[in-house]
Amino acid sequence: MFNSVKRPIALAVASVFLFSACATNPDGSYKLDERATGALIGAAAGCAIGAAAKGSQGCLAGAVIGATAGFLIAWYFESKKIADAQQVNSEYEKQVKTQAKGKGKDQQIATALPKNDVIPAKFESKVQTAAPDASGQKEVQITANTDLVGYGDKVPEVQQKYAIYDENNKLVEEKTEKLAAVDGAGRYQTNSKFKLPADAKGKNYTVKTALVSNGKTYKENAYKVTVLDGQLQFAALY
Repeated sequence: MFNSVKRPIALAVASVFLFSACATNPDGSYKLDERATGALIGAAAGCAIGAAAKGSQGCLAGAVIGATAGFLIAWYFESKKIADAQQVNSEYEKQVKTQAKGKGKDQQIATALPKNDVIPAKFESKVQTAAPDASGQKEVQITANTDLVGYGDKVPEVQQKYAIYDENNKLVEEKTEKLAAVDGAGRYQTNSKFKLPADAKGKNYTVKTALVSNGKTYKENAYKVTVLDGQLQFAALY
């Protein structure tokens, strides 16, 4: 009876969190981010503990608490396409023509766009404070824009890597996320959020993020993050 009660309840509660943590792929399918995985594990564990004490009601309460805890320990990540291949390729074709006339300074695309490939042309990111969550805790948000150019048919495998280091340059956590929205050339945007440790006040952290295409790092950006008087402060390193 215990198993028959706790499993459907835990699954139902976790499914609410899972659905909210889904990202829609270009083909209409869904990608579960890491928050969803944390929610599922948390809900299952919470249900088991709660049910052991109070039966089905304990399972329900434990599943909710467990799912929430799962969200709190993981990162949130999403990717989306914000400009199509025609628009982005056209923009860079104009840059190439301008460079050919000796008027352009941008060296990111020095030759004609590849006809049989799709490659990165730009990777820019910024770090800022996200809106406080329901508990009032502030989050660090990293927003990045990536331009992919070219006329190839093969879709590249594009990933964004993250790494957080403490003030002693010790790795705190690292993460690699696939840009599920990538379907060829175009402009893509990613958003990720995470919370700093509870004892982060007055400490300095280094946050690095890099774009990787087909296993090769295209560019890496780094930022210094400091918590002073309850406020998050950011400084670009490179």
